[in-house]
Amino acid sequence: MMGEITDFDRKIVKSQLKKSPRGLIDIPVRCIYGYPVVLTTRPLIREGDEFEIFPTLYWLSCPKRVEEVSRIESDGYVKKLEEEIASDSALKEKYSKAENRYLEEQKSLLSEKDKSFIEKKGLKSALRRGIGGIKSDEHLKCLHLHLAHHLADENVLGRLIQKRFDLGDCPTDYVRCKKF
Repeated sequence: MMGEITDFDRKIVKSQLKKSPRGLIDIPVRCIYGYPVVLTTRPLIREGDEFEIFPTLYWLSCPKRVEEVSRIESDGYVKKLEEEIASDSALKEKYSKAENRYLEEQKSLLSEKDKSFIEKKGLKSALRRGIGGIKSDEHLKCLHLHLAHHLADENVLGRLIQKRFDLGDCPTDYVRCKKF
């Protein structure tokens, strides 16, 4: 069930992302202070005659976590996880299941009108790509998206990242979103 998004939420999200969010439909995860951590966005954004397939269903918006995951990525952790997936068939299977759940959730957010539009435009394959817009058993695109998916639903790679790096809320003496 989708929750209410207030004007205050939109202001915070705009400050977190440094831009207005497009296609925002839910804030499924909030920190202990009540600020958005994960956003849910529409898989198809239509504005008049313009449209965009948006493969990012769950978006990590928490500035602290975004910064921490960016550091982890810059330290080469994407490659490390790709190697783990390649060498561990159980992990690869769990990752594949997470991708399939992600795609099913994405599809469930499309209205019949959206589905018809996608069919008419020949864009069905664009929504068959996995987390981050790629479909690959060997490569990852963005750890931010895997963590966001884990926090909102369940994603084995996001769970590994969370467990290994203990990515949590801001300390009480420095709540980043409070300054927005």
